[in-house]
Amino acid sequence: MKRTAHPPLSHAGLEALALYEHWLREREDLTPASIRNYLSDLRHFIAWYETEREAHIPDCFTPQGITTPALTRYRTYLQTVQRQKPASVNRSLISLKRYFGWVTQQHLIPYDPSAAVKLVGQEESAPRHLDDREEQALVATVTETGNVRDRAIIILMLHTGLRVQEVCSLTRHQVKLGKRSGTITVHGKHNKYREIPSNATARAVLLAYDPSLQKP
Repeated sequence: MKRTAHPPLSHAGLEALALYEHWLREREDLTPASIRNYLSDLRHFIAWYETEREAHIPDCFTPQGITTPALTRYRTYLQTVQRQKPASVNRSLISLKRYFGWVTQQHLIPYDPSAAVKLVGQEESAPRHLDDREEQALVATVTETGNVRDRAIIILMLHTGLRVQEVCSLTRHQVKLGKRSGTITVHGKHNKYREIPSNATARAVLLAYDPSLQKP
């Protein structure tokens, strides 16, 4: 759900926003874009709070009235109703933490209600495989600008699925190459190991890097 650019606020909400804007512009060394973002995040929180509050009292927003549960409800609202990504939710929360930290420093409230509010965990995106065109571009680039070792590393990873750490720790004793076949033995935790077959492309690039790898 896309949020409204400039949601309406009560008179009290507008006053709170204007007071904070004056401080940001006069007392903080921030870029115009940062100021806009901080004010936008605060404005949307005030609008949500004034709509969500059960009492629905006009001019209801005051920093003194905000509690930690209200902020955690807003976090849930951003996640479940707005369906914002973790990075966007956390940006809003960080903006609010900055605001309530400032309000506390100004002695307008006795404690910071946002201090106990935790940020949300970041989503772990699954690794994306390169398509054929991307693979070709990568190999072409490393062939043109890299050396034999660089090309061997890239092609070996593309054609065997070896992880970065596995390639970095690879030794000659783990590589067995014949004229028509080859294997790479990878050691893992608890003395476990697996043998990975190497195709003709992987064998060719390894032999170009080190001809002594081929066994008679």
